[in-house]
Amino acid sequence: MRARPSGKIIFLLKQYAAHQTPGSFLKITVGGNEVEQKALESTRLRCHSIRRHRLAVSFGLIAVIWLAAVSRWIVDDTVVPWDSKNQFYAFFRFLSAAMRSGDWPFWNPYHYGGHPSVADPQSLVFSPVFVAWGMLDPAPTMRAFDLVIFAHLLAGGIGIAAMGWRARWPIPAGVLAATLFMLGGAASGRLQHSGIILSYGLFPLALLLLQLALERRSLLLGMGFAVMTADVALGRNQVALLLCGLLLAAAVAEISSANRPITYLRERIGVLVIMATTCAALLIVPVLLTMQFARLSNRPAEVMEDALKGSVYPADLANLAVADVFGTHHSYWGPGATTLPAVALTDASENYLFVGATPTLIVLWFGLAGGGVWRPGRRLMTATLASACLFMLGRYTPFYGLAFRFVPGIDLFRRPTDASFVFGIALAILTGHCLSDFVREGLPRLRPIAALATGSAFLAVMVSAVGFSARTGHALDAARESLVTGAVMLISVALVLFSAHRRPARILATAVVTSLAVAELLWWNAASRLNAQSRSDYAVLEAPTGAEASAIALLETNIAADHRKGDRPRVEILGLGGPWQNLAMVRGWEAINGYNPLRIGWFDRLVSPGEENWEISQRRFPPSFANYDCSLGQALGLTYLVLGQPLDRIPGLPTPAAAELMLAGPPVWIYRVAGAMPRARILGSGNPQTTSGQPTTSTSSGMPGMAKIDSYRPGRVELVTTLTADGLLVLHDSYYPGWVAEVDGKSVPIRRADMLFHAIEVPAGSHHVTFRFAPFSLSNLSAALNAEVGRSIKP
Repeated sequence: MRARPSGKIIFLLKQYAAHQTPGSFLKITVGGNEVEQKALESTRLRCHSIRRHRLAVSFGLIAVIWLAAVSRWIVDDTVVPWDSKNQFYAFFRFLSAAMRSGDWPFWNPYHYGGHPSVADPQSLVFSPVFVAWGMLDPAPTMRAFDLVIFAHLLAGGIGIAAMGWRARWPIPAGVLAATLFMLGGAASGRLQHSGIILSYGLFPLALLLLQLALERRSLLLGMGFAVMTADVALGRNQVALLLCGLLLAAAVAEISSANRPITYLRERIGVLVIMATTCAALLIVPVLLTMQFARLSNRPAEVMEDALKGSVYPADLANLAVADVFGTHHSYWGPGATTLPAVALTDASENYLFVGATPTLIVLWFGLAGGGVWRPGRRLMTATLASACLFMLGRYTPFYGLAFRFVPGIDLFRRPTDASFVFGIALAILTGHCLSDFVREGLPRLRPIAALATGSAFLAVMVSAVGFSARTGHALDAARESLVTGAVMLISVALVLFSAHRRPARILATAVVTSLAVAELLWWNAASRLNAQSRSDYAVLEAPTGAEASAIALLETNIAADHRKGDRPRVEILGLGGPWQNLAMVRGWEAINGYNPLRIGWFDRLVSPGEENWEISQRRFPPSFANYDCSLGQALGLTYLVLGQPLDRIPGLPTPAAAELMLAGPPVWIYRVAGAMPRARILGSGNPQTTSGQPTTSTSSGMPGMAKIDSYRPGRVELVTTLTADGLLVLHDSYYPGWVAEVDGKSVPIRRADMLFHAIEVPAGSHHVTFRFAPFSLSNLSAALNAEVGRSIKP
């Protein structure tokens, strides 16, 4: 007769069953009698049901926290400001408009005289969510744009919680780690950098799929990991590069930590091959096009000294625990261009690392002093935390200099502070592990040397922050904020010590501590001065009113009249503030300037429109573009100036251009410049020649025919030409690789005319000519690949 298990044995069975994977075999011998799998099946199912319930509760709590954070932007009628709207939202409006009209958004004619969006990491062209949305939404709003960005953070938080569930974290640990990921540090301070946030938000899902694919040897999950990783990488920014490196390190760690690494690797070689080949197939073309653009851009690489100006000053680490130690949320006095020239490329948002007093305490106490971060399964994230810290400190350690020299791709970027995103991910995951250790085991064993070193380092950072604040007379302010944080830490310490000896009390204490940490993050990091601004400040991008609306209506009326006459006028917008910088993309005006750190190199050198146009003093006038009515301006078809002050007050202009005042501000002045050339011209054929290594086309003043633009769309221009003799058709659009030309359906070579423009030879008679942007053509991809290979082997 089989023995019936006692209550104690049933409890042990439940604990054991809770750690089994579905389908595993379980057999326990009690007093010489076997309790078969069938007898335990119901217990195992109940345990798994409880675990699934806990996961659902974690997801629900994370969603509630996310909603609470997002509601602050909605209730305050604010939006994520600066680059989020001035750059990324404008790019998205162009993408949406192009796709709704049946065009590909790969070439942007409304930006810097023509811009290869397909190669620009900030264009959102390879973001599946935005592409799908652009096809469906006829008029995407700024609020909806923000919600999609926020949704990526929620997805990442869910991914963190799912990884914690697999590691059997208690609910508070998973919720706190997810909240740190969604609202902590760089994710909050640099929320405006939409492209980075997209890669950051998808990373936990990629890491989760990696773990599942290797664990289950699933080809389907391997493909899912490859697709998600490609989505991360297609951000094509430094954060994406660092995150891809972390995913590679995670795969190596999974293999090397197995009991028999060689056997483990052999059993999963098919999955790894699927991962690598799928990811490479998705990435090779977009990355190659971006490398082509980078090589031909105004910024083919960064100088290390310039990059080092984006370093995090060591005292900024105090900001991890003290949100306002440098007055970030009021009047910033911390490291930056005005206080420390050595880190002039940083500011309040770049240096913001705040995760809260309690999470900092948990990692310092349980993780570093208590040794929790060195346990198996956490060493990768511990190494990541240390490496990211060294990287973002930039000039203050030798680590970044070595990475800049020897790690491929680092020299394309200019901010060591980008590593703060990776730092935040590692900190969130380690916080979850350390809090789980406390729930399971109580206080860590005292390690005096580690505790002394950790405490001394923390104290030194806090003292240095107060000392730096003293330079601007804010030592007392920094000290006061530090003392408030110290009080919060003491409360958390008291809760931990009081509950340390009983597991139920520890669970309750972690719930309270997590609630305090979440409340602190919601207070400081949701809709803060760093990531929220009144929606009305950006109304011109969505629904302009008043004088701005009148100015836009006047300009568009005149542009429409020009189009009816067959003209293609271009505009320059200058000195009207941030939201106007890329308004041309939103409204469909062909502009010779904009707001973007990446421009076609030869255009940037000759026209010098600059990275920003919000301030008139930013504009430079080189000899090749000395005034708005110069020959290059006329060749570009520059017709309208949309300015924030009168033309005669623009610095750098020797004499005002010959221009007609159409609208006198404030706030907007509009001028019409005389002498603009037609977009397309027929000239007497000349012989190609080379000047200073740059191909040009010499042209005569004769005009043996005419060219009429029949259709002008993004990435495609169709013309009808009529010539009495063979001639040269010059299209005054920016020359760039990937453009192809056809005369009556037959391909003809494109030459580079007058340094900037397209030119083709056209025979006498009437012909139909097409210029189209074909970046994915084999000829263009082959040329781009050969150029990169040639550059890589160049001594």
